[in-house]
Amino acid sequence: MMVFLIGVAGYSQVFEKKSQAINLDLGFGNVNYAFNDYYSGLLPAFSASYEYGIVRKSMGSKMNGIVSIGGYLAGSMSYYGPEGYDPQEWRRTNIVVAARCNYHFVFHDRFDPYAGIAIGVNFAGQQYIGDNDTHEVEQPGTKPFAGAYAGARWYFTDNFGVNAEVGWLISVVNVGVTFKL
Repeated sequence: MMVFLIGVAGYSQVFEKKSQAINLDLGFGNVNYAFNDYYSGLLPAFSASYEYGIVRKSMGSKMNGIVSIGGYLAGSMSYYGPEGYDPQEWRRTNIVVAARCNYHFVFHDRFDPYAGIAIGVNFAGQQYIGDNDTHEVEQPGTKPFAGAYAGARWYFTDNFGVNAEVGWLISVVNVGVTFKL
């Protein structure tokens, strides 16, 4: 595989300086409750991210990479269900807004691997839904958010592809589609 990837290094690059991309993803393995047995996801988390290539940077060899910056918006909803509680009565929502920075390892015309960090804010809320009464309780509030991840995209056309990210974002694993602008 490496011989193949190195052999195609001369073709046009998929992500360059001034490139723009949008990811639309679904996430699995909610990180807000990764070590808590009582919370479970109601639906997969969702996320959208945008990035813009700002500078070409050497990888310490003849190969170059691209540094990109952008934004990240994600959300998840889960329910609380310890023993003795009806799990459908307690719901928790998280909305993350963050800036992100990626380093793209540029060496192929369709494959775009990258690693990055995200820093922002997590807006969390919790509701009790039961006895025909819905009200906010125990507001978890706003807290800082930081994440690190590795990802890759495969472009089927010049402007459309699929992507996957693994790391500490709204979810441990995020998969979806990418649109290059």
